[in-house]
Amino acid sequence: MAATTRQSWNLRVTADDQQLIDRAVSASGLTRTDFVLQAARAAAQQLLVEQAWCSVSPERFEAFQRELEAPPLPNERLRRTMAAPRPWQP
Repeated sequence: MAATTRQSWNLRVTADDQQLIDRAVSASGLTRTDFVLQAARAAAQQLLVEQAWCSVSPERFEAFQRELEAPPLPNERLRRTMAAPRPWQP
């Protein structure tokens, strides 16, 4: 199995940032590289999710909210669930 090629980054940080990151690295049990990559990856994913969410048109977002807020339509499974005895009731 071939090893994944990794790119090298050169970061400039303040002494305070270095100390903070090193404290977190020690607490996490990760290497500094793995810690920084994990944090950067999580921030990148969150930003992309937020951008995707914000790109929905107002009309589609309102339609989505209406669907979420609408009561479920009656169906056989819902009827059975609502009629089943509750375990916490005698």
